[in-house]
Amino acid sequence: MKKVILTIILFLISFNICYASTNTYERTEDNLRVNKKWNIDSHNIADVLSTPSVDANEKVYDFANILTDEEERTIKNLIDNFIDHTGFDMVFVSDSFNYYTDDKNEEYATNFYDYNDFGLDDKYYSGIILFRNANETDPYYGAYLFGEAQLYYPPETLDIILDDVYYDFSHKYYSSGIELFLDKTESYYDDGIPYSMRNYYIDDMGYLKKKYVPPILLGLVISGIATAIIISILVSKNKMIAQATKAAEYLDQNSTQYSTRLDQFLTSNTTSYVRSSSSGGGGGSYHSSSGSSGGGHSGGGRHG
Repeated sequence: MKKVILTIILFLISFNICYASTNTYERTEDNLRVNKKWNIDSHNIADVLSTPSVDANEKVYDFANILTDEEERTIKNLIDNFIDHTGFDMVFVSDSFNYYTDDKNEEYATNFYDYNDFGLDDKYYSGIILFRNANETDPYYGAYLFGEAQLYYPPETLDIILDDVYYDFSHKYYSSGIELFLDKTESYYDDGIPYSMRNYYIDDMGYLKKKYVPPILLGLVISGIATAIIISILVSKNKMIAQATKAAEYLDQNSTQYSTRLDQFLTSNTTSYVRSSSSGGGGGSYHSSSGSSGGGHSGGGRHG
């Protein structure tokens, strides 16, 4: 009897400290479980089949078992609040695997976002995925942006956020690191689209593109040249007519009598014009990358 009670107690203890599990579903060539508009063919079907298929409503996918059940529930609630507040999707996924280049981590994270139903309710699949590769030899974490989320977090902003959570991630304080990441991303969202990104837009495939802004200087040069040409034409035509240069030439000398002439300066009226100039906002180029899905994304990561 004592052994039975002890077994039950040990079971309950192990249940309370167990790590969160993530449900996955089988992908087959007949059912790829991809509901987005991507074109799946021979060049990317292997990527689809190798990407875990998950329930997009869970938002937290801890394949590396770095979170407890309680931590996962807390993070899920915070993510739901972020989604309600911003309209962007938010995903956290962890795994552990060897890699030779950082591109492998980016490929894993972006395929995970693209080949599941994240951001499905948004025209541009807008959202953010925070990824942790808990590889013991060379741990890595990164954040990747999709759709209109790219407008709110340019490189300099994302760098700040990734640097801010470095301490927690590098010391394996994952729960506090993820919470800090969510707090920072929501705060920058509330600041609005940065000035440096206001000349950019997202196209139908999720790529970040720069709007066409007609160059002001070129316009002034062209209009100046056009004006000069018109003036030169008018002047040349005017030279073809013999012009009188003195008022007396217009007068009938026999019918005109002159009296004393007096020049009197009565009033003056001066109009001044201020020439204004404008210069466009700066900011370095910010290029989206292409995933195997054909969709665009932006992002970056850190070792630690």
